[in-house]
Amino acid sequence: MWNQIVKLIVSTLLLACLMVRAEAVELPVRLHYPTKVSDVLLTGVENQEVVFRPEGRDTGGRAYISIQSLLDQGVTFYFMFPSEFYDAVGQIKQGRPGVAKQALPIIRRKAAPFLDFMELSVLPGNHLPALYSYLDALRATKQWAEAVEVATKIPVAAAPPEALQRVGKLALELHAAGQGEGFQRLQAHIEAPSGYSSRHVAQLMDLADQWREAGVYPIAYGLYRKVQRHEGPLQIRAQLWVGYCSFYLGQELVPETFLSELPAMEVATPGYSLRELIKARLRFRDQEYDAAMRSAAAGKTYSSPADSWYPELLFVLASLYAEFEMEDASEAAHRELSILFPSSPWTAESQKALKINLN
Repeated sequence: MWNQIVKLIVSTLLLACLMVRAEAVELPVRLHYPTKVSDVLLTGVENQEVVFRPEGRDTGGRAYISIQSLLDQGVTFYFMFPSEFYDAVGQIKQGRPGVAKQALPIIRRKAAPFLDFMELSVLPGNHLPALYSYLDALRATKQWAEAVEVATKIPVAAAPPEALQRVGKLALELHAAGQGEGFQRLQAHIEAPSGYSSRHVAQLMDLADQWREAGVYPIAYGLYRKVQRHEGPLQIRAQLWVGYCSFYLGQELVPETFLSELPAMEVATPGYSLRELIKARLRFRDQEYDAAMRSAAAGKTYSSPADSWYPELLFVLASLYAEFEMEDASEAAHRELSILFPSSPWTAESQKALKINLN
């Protein structure tokens, strides 16, 4: 019942926005060319062409300029916002819920019209930042359903990387807030594009890292696979994390396959110690303790506490020492983990194991 009420409210709000847009389909915009400035009214987008008319009384004249032509000419769009809009954006940044509720209607009224012109996402300007402010206002007031409606209209693969970063952050917040239906819809929107460009790789990697650190391995796995398709400095690291996630997803053959396809790695190669951690995990799982110990020891030797996987390496080492009945060494590794990384989830696991061993 509550979900139906929320959907009804969101639908009513969006309908109101559509009615406003129907009455005001013309948006004043300043076009910044490299050598000139032109003030016009945006009236629509048709067949990948942006439609403009001159300011003043409408005499019926229209100019149709293709989006590609605008890109080729280096045009930047600057839409005209009143001071109350910028004041409302400033209020959102204060981080006070009461203030955010007052600011939301103003931001919604000025930013919602851009949802009809998402083809412009590929063009530089202040239209996407206006929508980011809209999302910030919705997040601040926990208007999750409306936030999902807005975010799923943003073409994350075509828009600049910041759009993917913003939408991805919202997905993480929805998951943390237990907004299952909205989260699944938004995450599907993020994962749907098959054509992410190389400029989005860093954001995809960052999102994958955050999901992995949260223990949500299926999502992390899918995002790492997208990164892995792009040649570049993150490709091998993504391939390693694919193997890591697949281990935790119970895909027994996949980690070995991905590791065997990696190029030869020297001990100084970034990611070498991560590879050894995965190998140690695989050998430990198969009860090949000697091989697991060799990999875990090599991983620790060529890693550093700055590596995000270092706490897990310590935990694996401590667990292996316990298998070899090297109680002092195991306890020392557990203690090192607790001292260096008191807030790590591996420290919590370590403390549990330590209590068991001591008993």
